[in-house]
Amino acid sequence: MSSQTYVPFFTMHDKIHHRSGHITFLYKEYMLVWGGYMENAVERSRIREICVYHNTNELWAYDINTEIWSLILTKGDTPPRNSGACGVLHDDFLYVFGGYHGVSDNFVMEGNSNQLLRLDLTTMTWKQLFPKGVAPSPCDKLVGWEYQGRLYFFGGFGPAPDIWSSGTFDFVPDHSLMETHPQRGWNNQLVSIDVRNCREFLSKGREKELLWEWPKTSGAMPSPRAAHAADICGSKLYLFGGRLKYNRMNDLHCLDMETMHWSGDLKKCHQANPEGRSWHSLTFVEDGKAVLYGGFNQHNIILKDCWVLEVPSVNWIKLCDGRPRLWHRASFLNTGDLIIMGGHKHSITDPGKFQDHAEELFVLNFTPKSLLRLCLDEILKHQKQLSQNWCWLPETLQAMLRLRVEQCSLR
Repeated sequence: MSSQTYVPFFTMHDKIHHRSGHITFLYKEYMLVWGGYMENAVERSRIREICVYHNTNELWAYDINTEIWSLILTKGDTPPRNSGACGVLHDDFLYVFGGYHGVSDNFVMEGNSNQLLRLDLTTMTWKQLFPKGVAPSPCDKLVGWEYQGRLYFFGGFGPAPDIWSSGTFDFVPDHSLMETHPQRGWNNQLVSIDVRNCREFLSKGREKELLWEWPKTSGAMPSPRAAHAADICGSKLYLFGGRLKYNRMNDLHCLDMETMHWSGDLKKCHQANPEGRSWHSLTFVEDGKAVLYGGFNQHNIILKDCWVLEVPSVNWIKLCDGRPRLWHRASFLNTGDLIIMGGHKHSITDPGKFQDHAEELFVLNFTPKSLLRLCLDEILKHQKQLSQNWCWLPETLQAMLRLRVEQCSLR
């Protein structure tokens, strides 16, 4: 290695937890984490601060039963490193759309993306897709979901639409950017793609032909926005907040996926509502109940509040505060845990605190832990007194305990 080449040193803990603008999703018995960036990481060889985009051939897997992390390396058309992309799971495939490339990578220049890539989770192989039709405008900080084999993407921040897609959605330019910077702003584009039967086509040795579609909707469509949050319950998609220009909103919208009708703002003025925010999460934990967590408010304060949204009555219930988080991801596991993963724990407008990423998972328990998990926790809690007797446990339990101890020591 050349003496002029400096390679940052990152621990396993850095690579798992120190990230924002990432994707998390549930697959079988795992929560999987991909992408994003690490702000102001320290390069040990030169003791300086750098911004590092996480390697996109790495997929970190969290075993929801044993709480142990493992690394999976992927192959194929590895995506360029980015943050703020949107990931949607269907069948055995993860589809990744959009994002912001903060580095030149894989022959892709810096800036917003409208690439669509697919990761086959049975082979851990990436493939870039090239759907026909009018492509969506490049953007990041958008939301996406799946309904009956179709993927949907809404909103985001990126360049002005080109001539082919202009007129199909609204675009609000960001005039705070320098004149020399290519015009970027907020949009409310809603685009879909049918990915049904992809597995069957591949089993026959050919690709399903994909097509970008622009669904027609009725009702009052949400205004352009970015860094909003959304989740689907049955046939109803609920969307909350986000930023437009200097306003971080607290409006709530519902899209009926059967009729494609937007509800308009469902906020009730006579009751307590969460304050406006961006970079938050909204996650259904059971039919009719979604949890809103954290974000960034109108006064540039990072939030730690937790609310339950009851639908269809649209009733907000304030729960106890948690830990400050913004630009995190939330996943609800079948163990009854809502996992808050990654993000920042201090305001991103404070230069001295911008590097402070979350150091660990924050877990909200909606059901009691399993007996296995409770026992593992207690054994580790009294490790000094009990470790000499671990040899009497089954080998599988000994291995779990060793891995848990090893990963705790990396913090």
